[in-house]
Amino acid sequence: MTEVRVGLIEFGKALNASVTLPGLGELPGGQVSAGRAVRGARARLKRADRILADNLRLGIMVRKKFFSSDVEPVTDAGFLKDVFVAVGRTDLGPGDALELYTDDTIGPDTSRPLGTAAVLAPAYDQLTGFHVQVRADRGVLRSGALTGLFRGGRPVGQPMRVLGLFGPAGPLPELPAGQLGTVLLGFQCDVPPMAGDALTAYEEPSSDYLERREGTAHVHGVTDLGNGSVVAAVEVPDARTNNLLTVGTRARLLRPVGTTFNERSTVVATDLRILSVARGGVAMRTAAGTGVFTLGLATRDVRQNDIVETYIPADAPVQALAPPPAAVSAPLPVPVVDVNAAAGPELAHLPGMTPERVNEALELRRRQGGFPDVEAFGVAVGLQPHEIVRLRERATAGQVPVIAQRETGVRQLDI
Repeated sequence: MTEVRVGLIEFGKALNASVTLPGLGELPGGQVSAGRAVRGARARLKRADRILADNLRLGIMVRKKFFSSDVEPVTDAGFLKDVFVAVGRTDLGPGDALELYTDDTIGPDTSRPLGTAAVLAPAYDQLTGFHVQVRADRGVLRSGALTGLFRGGRPVGQPMRVLGLFGPAGPLPELPAGQLGTVLLGFQCDVPPMAGDALTAYEEPSSDYLERREGTAHVHGVTDLGNGSVVAAVEVPDARTNNLLTVGTRARLLRPVGTTFNERSTVVATDLRILSVARGGVAMRTAAGTGVFTLGLATRDVRQNDIVETYIPADAPVQALAPPPAAVSAPLPVPVVDVNAAAGPELAHLPGMTPERVNEALELRRRQGGFPDVEAFGVAVGLQPHEIVRLRERATAGQVPVIAQRETGVRQLDI
């Protein structure tokens, strides 16, 4: 898998909702809310928690000039920039988003031809790119259709979208066989079209949506179970209040590179399964909302700062989401350590406990008599939040005299 997420455009956030290009009509305006928008990139249309369309192309991208109503073409736009785009869809509106990506190996399905048109005369415009006059020979050519350019019977370049289809009287929804029209291809063409080429349109499956995104979570720490799977301490940010983490759901693992201003995320694994979900040490089948969780994942290639993206394909059978057998997801048994009674070697086997932290724990326990709970122990010795999450499954705090609890001065960390 070589997919790299390069940017995100969100509609409804731009200063202007749209601009009008002569001869083309309105282009919707959006704001680059992550990474960069690169002209020619592939795109998915995301609406709420669903992916409605894939294999779109960022065929035209313009921006408004400063202190002017005129527009100019741009090849890429950075973080928080407003852009106006054409991708082969005319229904983009507030709340929609385009997830931009590149992928060198997995392309769209081009096995079902829908229609063919002969290229009669190509032309080029600095603002809107390539457009070609065509004659539909077989089948039908539709606005927004996925198409391929052929030369001498061989495909040239990558599949493209019909960004606009025009007849003598203006825009057309489709071009039937035997009729002439103009196809707008924009800046998608890897190879400039020539007279004598052919455009082949492909049929795409009809569905309400392609995929439903359940949620995302950021990895803060990882424990390798040694059986081909890991338990990851993850956090769901407050901005993602509609998250669901469900046992059995498919998951992708994304590995970000760079900063917010130019962040890219490589998809390092896909079609994983969520083996277990827990919050506060309590296992559950589905966890919702924000906060810190622990996830069991059927892979060992998980790193800190990775992103877990859970999803359900539209055609996924119900049984695909059933919990896996207990033998697969059950963690290896580990001894529980009493932090108020254990010796130094036992404390050293707890998550995050360095020799310095062990010595600090023994000294604090001697001075104050013990720790009121595991969280207070973790805070006192300087463990990180994800280490304390792991500590809950490995340690307990035995009874402490009341006076010792009053004198600790250690606050409880709410994770």
